Amino acid sequence: MRKGFTFDAALCVSCKACSAACILENGLQPGTRSLFAWNDHALPLVSVINLSMACNHCADPACASGCPALAYSINSDGVVIHHPDRCMGCGYCTWRCPYDAPKINTATGIIEKCHFCADRSTEGIKPACVTACPTGALKMTEIEEYDGMLPVWFPDTGIKPSILIRNTEPGYKPHLVPSDSEAYDAEDEEQYSVRPIPGNAVRLKKEWSLVLFSVLVIAASVLLVIRELSNRSVLPGSGFTAMLPLLLAAGAMAVSVAHLGRPGRSHRAALNLIRSPLSREIVMVMLLSATALVSWLKPGIIPQPVTAAIAVLTVIAVDLVYFAADRRFSLRLHTGQAFFTALYAATWFTEPRILFIIFTMLAAVSVVLRYGSAEKGEPQRTLYYIRAMSLPLVLLLIYPGNPLTDLIATVLFFAGILADRLLFYLDFNPPNIKDTIKEHFNTEYEKERDKQREDTGLS
Repeated sequence: MRKGFTFDAALCVSCKACSAACILENGLQPGTRSLFAWNDHALPLVSVINLSMACNHCADPACASGCPALAYSINSDGVVIHHPDRCMGCGYCTWRCPYDAPKINTATGIIEKCHFCADRSTEGIKPACVTACPTGALKMTEIEEYDGMLPVWFPDTGIKPSILIRNTEPGYKPHLVPSDSEAYDAEDEEQYSVRPIPGNAVRLKKEWSLVLFSVLVIAASVLLVIRELSNRSVLPGSGFTAMLPLLLAAGAMAVSVAHLGRPGRSHRAALNLIRSPLSREIVMVMLLSATALVSWLKPGIIPQPVTAAIAVLTVIAVDLVYFAADRRFSLRLHTGQAFFTALYAATWFTEPRILFIIFTMLAAVSVVLRYGSAEKGEPQRTLYYIRAMSLPLVLLLIYPGNPLTDLIATVLFFAGILADRLLFYLDFNPPNIKDTIKEHFNTEYEKERDKQREDTGLS
């Protein structure tokens, strides 16, 4: 029998006793069990819904499968347990879980999550959140299969959560309250629109190590392949150039440790090679570093196709980390991805120049498609791209062979690549259960409102 939670929305009074009990019983940070509320202003056409949610102890938990340090285990009753003594604080499980269950504790540097009050369970006592609920809205459930028992509005993430949600549908058909006031529509829009992620500056400050890590990996891969395949240095000073891919790869490894909450446990990063995309990324970067070292000490000992394959697989491994974390993330080529960035950067060092021209045009189309629509409100991103990435092409075509313009073009080109990597991290947004449900409500609300306006003849 699998353990799980049953939540009855009709009985919930939004007292948050469940959240308080979780904090007091386990000493966990606020938010480990959260109470979400939608339409708390009780606007028409949308149900007023409360939802108490913590870890759903899924049948095939994404947090456990993606953890590179093997800090998760699954008990015989399906309870997903996190082991703090194994955690290195990479936070990858917070990306992988669509239900926003694991939380990183900035004070300790490690993950915290609901463990179904395992200590109480051994004594036959129900979880603290269940016993604290004054109305019986939250209960513990033990059944064989939880699949197919969620309401239609609950998003299908492809992961089977151990939770039952009841009584979320209204017993009556809501009706439209017509209004000629634009303020009503503005309030409606404000309440139900999915907002962009706030605090981009704060987020970028937090993820700077990841940005620098990916840029260093891309640079190391490109320079290593170019040097090996061209049999010549791409930069002045052959000795330094031969060592440069090694220095870049080693720098990437050093920077990656800075992202961890517990850097002393970084040796655990490669323990889950079979299932974790992050483990595979780390192993490939280590292999890239070893390849660069051997190529520097013993040039030509590694066959060129092998060197190229390692470099290509490394940048692909970087992309797959994000693809696995966000199932909406497309693998199509665009400038924000490491693989495309590596190919694009490689054309800077290769002849004929037509390759660079072609990739610049492809990159321009990609950026315009991503940021150019008026609805997204991102014209500044397109303009920055034009300044930082397209201008190098103009300079090279108008002033070919000029040392000064070549230098300016080089600086602008790599500034553009760095800027696009920064934008990639700012835009990357793994799915969050609250935002996903809110988006659904917004969509359904608009559909019902438009239908009733059409039926009643309202414009």
